[in-house]
Amino acid sequence: TATTEIYTLALHDSLPIGGVHVKLSGMVGMVGYFERQFENEEFLLFRLSSVSRRVAAACANVYLTEFGLSVAEWRLMAQIGRFGSISAKDVAEKISMDRVSISRAAAKCLAEGLIQEKPSLTDRRSKALSFTPKGRALYKRVIPRACELANLIEAGLTKAEARMLKALLEKLDKAVIKIEPTTTDAVEAA
Repeated sequence: TATTEIYTLALHDSLPIGGVHVKLSGMVGMVGYFERQFENEEFLLFRLSSVSRRVAAACANVYLTEFGLSVAEWRLMAQIGRFGSISAKDVAEKISMDRVSISRAAAKCLAEGLIQEKPSLTDRRSKALSFTPKGRALYKRVIPRACELANLIEAGLTKAEARMLKALLEKLDKAVIKIEPTTTDAVEAA
């Protein structure tokens, strides 16, 4: 844990950076090192959050202006498109979005006649969400535009860089899962 690591660092007076132990001048050196990390625009947590928010904002603008959908509504519809029929709880878990946002998105999509609810065959307390014909038609219109957005975002990368980025994101996702709370409802994006 973080507490154990800090205690270990205080005892050993060094910090592992890139596989090399860097000597620190006691606790003052550690604090200075950590402060410099936060001042640096390349701080990983800052960069991931910043890029994620910019991508979401760019996509939100397109989805809303061109299709009348919020990002949450589109993400819900994308999961229904992938799985055919899925509960709101399963959507929230698959896309790491809180259940309240998914519930609101589902309510709006239901009201717009884009999706329908049916009792789940496996859990009587749950409802399975699926497309109506109107929802499937909208989904099929959004998919090419979503792919175009992804291509525009990836255009600044070579194919090898894009593959590497996806592999690295997968590794980061697995690392985050180890420290993430068991419920996405407890956490907002950093």
